[in-house]
Amino acid sequence: MGRRAKPRRWRCGGCQPLARPGHAHPTQHRRLMAGGSTSRGLLLVAGATLFWSLSGVFVRWLPGIDSWSFNAFRGLGLALSMALWIALRYGSGSLAMVRRSPPQALLLSAGCFALGSSLYIFSLGHGSVAAISCLTATSGLFAALIARLWLGERTPAIYYVAMIMALLGVAVIALGEGQSQATGIVGVVSGLAVAACFASQSVALRRYREFDMEPALFLGGLLTFVAISASGVLILPSWEHVLVLLFMGLVQLAIPLLFYMHGARSVATSHMVLITMADAVLNPLWVWLVHGEEPVQAVYIGGALVLGGIALTTLRRSAPATVTAP
Repeated sequence: MGRRAKPRRWRCGGCQPLARPGHAHPTQHRRLMAGGSTSRGLLLVAGATLFWSLSGVFVRWLPGIDSWSFNAFRGLGLALSMALWIALRYGSGSLAMVRRSPPQALLLSAGCFALGSSLYIFSLGHGSVAAISCLTATSGLFAALIARLWLGERTPAIYYVAMIMALLGVAVIALGEGQSQATGIVGVVSGLAVAACFASQSVALRRYREFDMEPALFLGGLLTFVAISASGVLILPSWEHVLVLLFMGLVQLAIPLLFYMHGARSVATSHMVLITMADAVLNPLWVWLVHGEEPVQAVYIGGALVLGGIALTTLRRSAPATVTAP
């Protein structure tokens, strides 16, 4: 009998040989896995934006409730929802999970949420909703800057072009919906501070993506409720309205924040915040579908600019993020 032939080994360029054809090289396999993870992350961020955009629907269901009480009970709904989620998911290991999370990560993320929510309500008292929407839409620029300084994430130039395009779209929507002026420097500064808080929370979720950040979301909702209650401005609504607000905390805060948290593990910060700008388009669309309030023509024009800016980023894949040690 002749000698048994050895199986032919295949090589991929200058890389290590593969056992047989048809099998992906380990490097290619890692790239495929990274691409799948990024796609999943983008879907999660898009899903978060979809749920966030339901805020207008809830506001129309709750006329006459003051803004502070609205925000307080919505935050309480977030805290209760996250407490239930943590108990169901982690069970007896809940405390151990909390201990594993760096205290600075929990405090930073929770503080940004609580401060941003409160500043948003404050800013509405010093400017129109349209003007504040324009100011808070600058969060993408804040996120790109903070991520560059803190995480070392390099934002491709096309993302800045997309952000400017999306910002123009938000401005068109705001101008078309009515008054778009902030009352003096207070309205401008508070609106920009809201954008900075959201950007900081986004970068924090990205920086500490290897940890489970659910406790930070719970703490953020609880801090919002406690801070407003302690300030003495809380007015107790009817129990029917309280239940709706608690439900809003689940649907419009807890679910999208969980999506956003998991999406942050594989999506660059600037791309995440850019996608969330679609809220300016989806929010009036939901109100139209549910409550019959037809959007003004500016919503369609501005919406096309926002969605065009988001679509522009698909022309180039985001460079892999470089995260430096703290």
